[in-house]
Amino acid sequence: MARDICIAVGERIRELRTKRGWRQIDLAESAGISENYVSDLETGKKEICIRTLETVAGALGLSISDFLKGV
Repeated sequence: MARDICIAVGERIRELRTKRGWRQIDLAESAGISENYVSDLETGKKEICIRTLETVAGALGLSISDFLKGV
């Protein structure tokens, strides 16, 4: 089950990032994380902690609750 949620969160990150016309590096720089980490999140290879989720959601202009509405 954890794997399924990681994939869903990753797909949501990718969806929101591409809607903004951002590359992975753009999101990484805005969120203060590495481009490789963004890639791993989007593919579901890594689990995201709540603090990083807050940072990524904020970089995408959303609260955590609004981000998760699409998951």
